[in-house]
Amino acid sequence: MTVSALRSAWTDIKKLRHEPWLAVAIAVAVTLTGFFVLWPVAKVVSLPHAADYVQLWTNARWFRAGLNSLFMTAISTVSCTAVAFLFAYTLARLDVPFKGLFRFVTLLPIVSPPFIVALSYILLFGRQGLITKQLLHMNVDIYGWHGLWLVQTITFFPYAYTVLYGVMKSSAVHLEYAAYNLGATRWQAFRHVFLPLCRPGIAGGALIAAMNVLADFGNPIIIAGNFTLLPTEAYMQMSGWFDLASAAMLSTALLAPALLLFLANRRWVGNRSYVTVTGKGSGLRPYPLPNAVKWSLFGGCLLISLFILAVYGVLFYGAFTKTWGYDWSFTLGNLKYVSAKGSELYNSIRFAFWSSAAASVFGLALAYLVQRRRIGVNRLLDLLAILPGAVPGVFLGLGFAIAFNKAPFELGGTSAIMIIALALWNLPTCYSACLAGFQQIGPSLEEASLNMGAGSFATFRKVLLPLVRGPMLSGLAVSFLRSVTCLSVIVFIYSVHTSVGTVSILSLVQSGVWGGAAAFTVVLIAIAFAVLALSRLIPSLQDRRYL
Repeated sequence: MTVSALRSAWTDIKKLRHEPWLAVAIAVAVTLTGFFVLWPVAKVVSLPHAADYVQLWTNARWFRAGLNSLFMTAISTVSCTAVAFLFAYTLARLDVPFKGLFRFVTLLPIVSPPFIVALSYILLFGRQGLITKQLLHMNVDIYGWHGLWLVQTITFFPYAYTVLYGVMKSSAVHLEYAAYNLGATRWQAFRHVFLPLCRPGIAGGALIAAMNVLADFGNPIIIAGNFTLLPTEAYMQMSGWFDLASAAMLSTALLAPALLLFLANRRWVGNRSYVTVTGKGSGLRPYPLPNAVKWSLFGGCLLISLFILAVYGVLFYGAFTKTWGYDWSFTLGNLKYVSAKGSELYNSIRFAFWSSAAASVFGLALAYLVQRRRIGVNRLLDLLAILPGAVPGVFLGLGFAIAFNKAPFELGGTSAIMIIALALWNLPTCYSACLAGFQQIGPSLEEASLNMGAGSFATFRKVLLPLVRGPMLSGLAVSFLRSVTCLSVIVFIYSVHTSVGTVSILSLVQSGVWGGAAAFTVVLIAIAFAVLALSRLIPSLQDRRYL
């Protein structure tokens, strides 16, 4: 079987002699992903000795942390995907009010540092919380896996939603009508027609959520309490004990479940066909649901939205109070922390823009090569594109700090290393979104273009790119917002001149200046939404020029 697969791959590679530009593009893609993905990972993996890896099994605390990480990844991925499916289905398929509010809610967790959301959750529902203590007079312990599960679900479901919404929005409604005409019930059409066509989006969204949950250390540090996890243990080994070997070993332990998630994802999606864009347009509206089901879904989205708004409401309120959690009198004094860090805010926006642009373009190219071309290295490119998501962000940054801190690739302290690291971190998000979009485009459109004399590049630019523009822009938007609020990737590679806003926020949190941290977060959220609105306004203005 292996020999046959190698022969088939070699046959596909030899065909590239007739398309030299495609061969060059593939060589560049393999080189860049291999160098900027495998090399930093290899530096981290090779740092510990064999004896260090044995401690993962002999150290009871680390072994328990590994089991806890697997448990939290499993339950949080299921809840994230379920909430994402609820929002995506409601927004893409139902005619309900408050859709603008729901879309706004799906963006809020992305544009804020997760540890700030955890703090806000504590101030609402902790022992001294506004709701539990002052309103309900209850003494509630929210620390532990229960609170962490809730916070991670709220924090990471938007990443799965972005992929799911793009797939649902472009799904073929006429196939469901055909099922109804053949006598299928609404449930049968949903289960046997709609749901299978959403399989790439469900798998891609679940994978993105699982990767983020598995590697998260910001939320557990704040709210997990004594519930130890591998990322928090690794972070403490590095920041508290300066034991880089143990930290690298613990982070490497996260790669095994991440790769298993990747393989399970690909096996579930498999080689089935999910084509819904075939060139035959359809103006059909989604088949109406019973009112009881429709308004139940709407009620679920509304309930979750109100909860998220409450969490961010107390964050906004705390930004203009003297002592967050104790003295709630109004003040503008917290804004002084923001005005003194204007250069860091500028760096946050600048690095986020260039890194998300690079990630979206590179992710689009890799998704095209993997999904639309038989080139012999499809599986390798697929693995390289998704691998950065399997590496905890803090240790991806550590790998960059080690790998690119010496000549001839001395990038430490520069803007380049910040942009490259953030771009690689966001590559799985952009790649998964574009891959799901390509999986829905039928080969007939591409074949028709080629038969009419258009080359591969012209077909890609004029036929495929317009059809996959929606998923690509979704990945671009998510990547930009993630980069603005990212801390883990850049915490070991930033310098005095390349420091960003989240570094200041973390410093304020650790110093107990919660009001200043909240004010900084509110400003960062406002800037992120302003830039996002501008990015959506520019294309519409360009379209009006040709009317």
